[in-house]
Amino acid sequence: MEKDYFKDRSKESIKYNEINIGDTVYICEKQMQPYAMELKDLTKGIVVRKLTRHDHPRGIKAQVQNKYGIFTGRIVYLLKDGKIIYGDK
Repeated sequence: MEKDYFKDRSKESIKYNEINIGDTVYICEKQMQPYAMELKDLTKGIVVRKLTRHDHPRGIKAQVQNKYGIFTGRIVYLLKDGKIIYGDK
């Protein structure tokens, strides 16, 4: 099981119905799961496809696209109005 250093993720990142195609998010790619501890370790992109079909405690898996290509990973943070949405903690 991967380590989850992002305990401050918002409830929206784990709820299937809160994620929409076109949302800007930060994801943790599979190969980075054991190592990702900071925001710079995550990949920022726009959601092009949701892969998880239900709520998931470590984030919805999605494909995102940015200027470097298409990447797959679990959503850690959502961006609303250019600001990261953090959890209550």
